[in-house]
Amino acid sequence: MKIKKSDLILTTFDGTMRKLNIKPKCVESTIEFQIEYYNSEDTRTGATLVFEQVIAIDFQINYFNNSIGSELMGFYEIYDNDRKIQMIEKIFNNRLEGYLYHGDYNYDKNDENDILNSRSAINRIVSEIEKYHLYQQQTEGGIFYILANGYKLTSN
Repeated sequence: MKIKKSDLILTTFDGTMRKLNIKPKCVESTIEFQIEYYNSEDTRTGATLVFEQVIAIDFQINYFNNSIGSELMGFYEIYDNDRKIQMIEKIFNNRLEGYLYHGDYNYDKNDENDILNSRSAINRIVSEIEKYHLYQQQTEGGIFYILANGYKLTSN
């Protein structure tokens, strides 16, 4: 039996992201996409997609190769817990690399109290990874990943 990896939540093909708003606020962080797409009646619809209790964001975007810059493709939920954990680990390691790149941080890789070694938040999140959802918004120029407690879609 094939394990279901993901579901298409919203067909946003031929849609456009008009605005992206990230509001960092610890465990109450939100991300808001203001989008337009064609609904099931083939009518162009304006909507706002709000992700709540966001714990991680990752995206790779190249808007230089398409004329509009934010053409949407599909909005999915990914169910794989290992994929969620990989995302968190990638961000943790990127943060370490970012701090050390410039060479002006007095880093001790053996000091468990060094902020760059502290894994308490990550370990807590991993222990309750089942309660978080990994969403993927595809665009023509790249992909957004949002790890959050949930989302709401409202029509404008």
